[in-house]
Parts: sequence; C-alpha cells; structure tokens
Amino acid sequence: MNPTSRRAFLAALILAPLAACSTRPTAPEEEGPPPDLPPLPAVRRIVLTHLKSGEMVDVIYFYNNAYDPKAMRRIDHLLRDRRTGQAGRIDPLLMDFLFDLLQRTGLPPTTVVQVTDGFRSPGTNEDLVRDNPNAARESYHLQGRALDFKVPLLPGAALAEIAKTMQRGGAAFYPSTGHTHIDTGPNRTWKTR
Repeated sequence: MNPTSRRAFLAALILAPLAACSTRPTAPEEEGPPPDLPPLPAVRRIVLTHLKSGEMVDVIYFYNNAYDPKAMRRIDHLLRDRRTGQAGRIDPLLMDFLFDLLQRTGLPPTTVVQVTDGFRSPGTNEDLVRDNPNAARESYHLQGRALDFKVPLLPGAALAEIAKTMQRGGAAFYPSTGHTHIDTGPNRTWKTR
C-alpha cells in the first residue's frame, strides 16, 4: 500500500464514525391516520354548534376527493379561540375523526355536535394550564388538532370509548365537564377528572 492510499484509508477509518455522529436523522413522517383505516364516504358532512354562543356550521367539508377550502374556513371560524377571537387552521383529519366517530355510532351526518373548545391561542392555553389541572401545556388545541365536544344523543363516556378503539388519535372523557376530547396526535388516552 503506498503512503497516499494508506493515509486515505486511515482517514476514512477515523472520519467514518464522526460522519455517522453528525448525520441528521430523517424527519419523521407527518402524523396521520394509519393506512389501514376503513375508507370514509366520498361526501362528508358535519354539523357543529358552539355550545355557549349558539353559532352553527352545517357544511359538506369533503367531496370530489378533496377538502372544501370554503367549508374548512367556516369550521376554522367556528372553532376559533373564543377569548382572543383568533382562528387557527383546523386539521381536516380532525373532522374525519369526528365524522367517523358519528358514523360508527349509527348517528346521521345531520347530528349536531356541541363544541366546547377547538383552537386555542398560546395565551389562552397558558391561562387554562394555570387554572385547570386537566389542561395540557403542549395541547393539540394549539395546533388546531383537538376538539372538545358533546353529542346530546349519546353519553360522553361511550363516545370516548368508541373513539379510543378507532386508532385515529387521542381520546378521553372528562366527567367533571361532561365533554369528550379527540385529537389527531398519537393514539393514546389518559386519566381525567
């Protein structure tokens, strides 16, 4: 082995482990529903009302193989932070989770879902965390990926149990307020009050 190739060989031996240490891991793929979920209908309708204000949205939010931007903006507005008025972009997969949940209970798409909380601004979430032991510091509400709601026709605990089996994200029932929470984060549940 000549001196040049010997130096190159030694350099490769020394630098290979260092190169491996500096390699950035690939970014995780976008979180979303697992590919083995049953397909949803080609047309999806949702009816939401804000429990305190009485505002209502009745929209077909998905058709022609796409989410309707106008319908999603109406959903964004209804699910805005009620303290600040700030609207966030609501994850369309959250609407699919809710739609699928209602479908699995046998309720029609015209069933009115009473929303208690949707998008939260950072300030609102900080205040909730300070005052409410149930509120999460890194809440999916901050990303428009969580919904707290009631469906008068069904007990909230039953809704949460069905949601937990769906493998679409997080789900829990809060007995102190009677609302069900769903989100498009990892599949999980937690203790509530």
